Amino acid sequence: MMLFYLILLLADLFLWIVLIQELRGRNRLVKYTVLAVKAALSGVFIYLFVALTLRGAIPYGPADAYRQIVMGSMALLLLVTATASLFTLLAAGMAFLIAKKKVRWRGPVLISIFLLMTIVVADAHFRQRLNIKTVRTEIPIPGLDPTLEGLKIALVSDLHVSSWHGHYRKLERAMNSVTAEEPDLLMNTGDFITYSWQEFGESDTILRKARAVYGAFAVEGNHDDGTYYPEYDENYGAACSEMLKKKTEASGYTLLRDTAVIINHNGTSLAVAGVVTHGHRLDMSYGDFDKALGPISDSLFTILLLHDPAGWLLTSVTGRMPDLTVSGHTHGLQAGLPGGGWSPAAEFHENWKGLHRFGDSFLYVTTGLGSMGMSGRFFMPPEIVILTLTSDRTN
Repeated sequence: MMLFYLILLLADLFLWIVLIQELRGRNRLVKYTVLAVKAALSGVFIYLFVALTLRGAIPYGPADAYRQIVMGSMALLLLVTATASLFTLLAAGMAFLIAKKKVRWRGPVLISIFLLMTIVVADAHFRQRLNIKTVRTEIPIPGLDPTLEGLKIALVSDLHVSSWHGHYRKLERAMNSVTAEEPDLLMNTGDFITYSWQEFGESDTILRKARAVYGAFAVEGNHDDGTYYPEYDENYGAACSEMLKKKTEASGYTLLRDTAVIINHNGTSLAVAGVVTHGHRLDMSYGDFDKALGPISDSLFTILLLHDPAGWLLTSVTGRMPDLTVSGHTHGLQAGLPGGGWSPAAEFHENWKGLHRFGDSFLYVTTGLGSMGMSGRFFMPPEIVILTLTSDRTN
């Protein structure tokens, strides 16, 4: 980690050198505006560096975890801006060697790169990551029991509650908006935390404001077992598991740990099952699908909560797949093209967003509500998903 911070420090110094050199002789307003912005950014970086490196070996609270993701955004800004500036300098040098005359565009381009990247990252941090969208999708189920027609499911995932530090009122409004939808079921596919259960803070009182007619159900994501905490050991893992269960249940959820419950809707029974997800990228593992799904009658419409969509097809080990699986995990990598048509997440996740089908089994993947890795979303807004079951009338 210290090596990473050293690289960021070098990138910050490099940008100072470039900007001071290119601002010589420029308009005074431009000069002092750019320098003031750069000084503010460097001040934030130094504050985060000191706060994160001197905190000691204690569990991450909400503020600690929040500073970590803000540092992620700062790292993105410094590294991308420094790299783009370096390539600009190399291109200007090549142009000078070829044309044998002064390159006049170098300064304006370097200053523009710095200001543009600052605006983009600031917008992703202050506006986009807090601009929650409600996504509505109908799922056409072949042979759906008429009594289940119109069953409404509210899906949320990847809250990473510490990412709402300082903005808990927005999270509260989001939970109230879920209740306002009057869903029959509320489902949360995990990653309540990022590093430690302590960062949950008092968020359970906020999450409890989201309610549904037949109750709220949740599973644990791969962050929820505490293995991302730097000082993790088995004792901490056991404590994290116990405390997360208490916090989740205090939030109004029934926590499904490779288990299932039976719900009655309009006189028809349906099953809601949940399987836990563990591990880090490239080393993901799942709970016991057979334990969760095996006891469920084939005649019951079954909904599975599974944090990581990559495990969807593994449900076939039970002999049949759930009618509907809901997942999160991908975040859409918190970045995409305007309009949401493409994200780099597509290069890492086969099913990274939206509705997917395999035979008569459906998967819906939400890009989640919270943030991790960086405190920003680039054209990949946080979302609450409202799923409505309908009959497939094409058959």
